[in-house]
Amino acid sequence: MYVNWPFFKSTVDLVQMTLAKADERISGYYDTRLAPPNVHHIGHDLRARLSRCISLILSVTMGDRLLHQDPVVRRAIEARIPFTDPLNLIQAEVLRLLREEQEDGGTEDAVLRDAMSVTIQGIAAGMGNTG
Repeated sequence: MYVNWPFFKSTVDLVQMTLAKADERISGYYDTRLAPPNVHHIGHDLRARLSRCISLILSVTMGDRLLHQDPVVRRAIEARIPFTDPLNLIQAEVLRLLREEQEDGGTEDAVLRDAMSVTIQGIAAGMGNTG
């Protein structure tokens, strides 16, 4: 079906591109830094579902890695990792600090708010469509 039905192939390829942008390590870091321990199981479950989804897509496409038939797009996504990973880590820390301020009843730090805005825009730009 993947080979013979262009609509299905196109849909699966778009799913592949989205899955290729997902990062279990970053998700785990957000869990560790921001989520209370009593909900960590939700993140574990979501990451397990992501892994299962990737496995299913690979079985449909008969590939050994996501986007194996589109190495240009795969490399474009991989090339962004050195830029988006640090932004994700900074964003998690900034969000943690903003939450701490809010819990302490303090006023929101404008520098932290601006840093949050910059990380959101940077990550969005890095995760934008590649093809």
